[in-house]
Amino acid sequence: MPSSLDSLSTQQLLAGIANDGYAIIKNFMPAASITSLADEITALQLSGEMRRAGTGKVLAPTDDSLRGDFTLWLEKTSVSISQQAYFAQMEIMRTSLNRDFYLGLFELESHFSLYPPGALYRKHLDQFQGQEQRQISCILYLNQDWQPEHGGQLRMYLDGIAHEPYRDIEPIGGTLVAFLSGRFFHEVLPATHERVSLTGWFSTRSDRVQ
Repeated sequence: MPSSLDSLSTQQLLAGIANDGYAIIKNFMPAASITSLADEITALQLSGEMRRAGTGKVLAPTDDSLRGDFTLWLEKTSVSISQQAYFAQMEIMRTSLNRDFYLGLFELESHFSLYPPGALYRKHLDQFQGQEQRQISCILYLNQDWQPEHGGQLRMYLDGIAHEPYRDIEPIGGTLVAFLSGRFFHEVLPATHERVSLTGWFSTRSDRVQ
């Protein structure tokens, strides 16, 4: 299991953020780690530990028409081997971003995310109004054998809140998407299969909502 991002992945990350404001990195972690993380989500959902997600700074109750995923925050004080590998990779990513862009990224907050078939997340921005702590959003997809016809793409709007142009990104296991939190509105399209990921934000200071 690699303990650091390879040079090509680092180059893709930094070049993508510098040129486009986002980067897509395939094979961010080994297949065995991706499978292990996906299995953790399945077990947590079966045990009832995954909770319906809310919206907004205070996580107001929502309904399926706005957001239909289940989440569980990761705690660095009690993590599995695969979670440790994830946090190690993300720490190298944080230091690389700080070195090249002087962002002052202080911490990473992450949660598991599970979308049942048909669930979605309407267009939104990861930075809350008047709160600019979140700087870089990251999504690591954990889906096995994902096919385009399954749906569930991440739709990123490339010109502010305009409907076009946009880019649809397939949620293929092992792919990491990183983007500027305050720049890109995005949404999760519904899928025909259960969709799982590990979502996180690099922040300049704690921005976590319980």
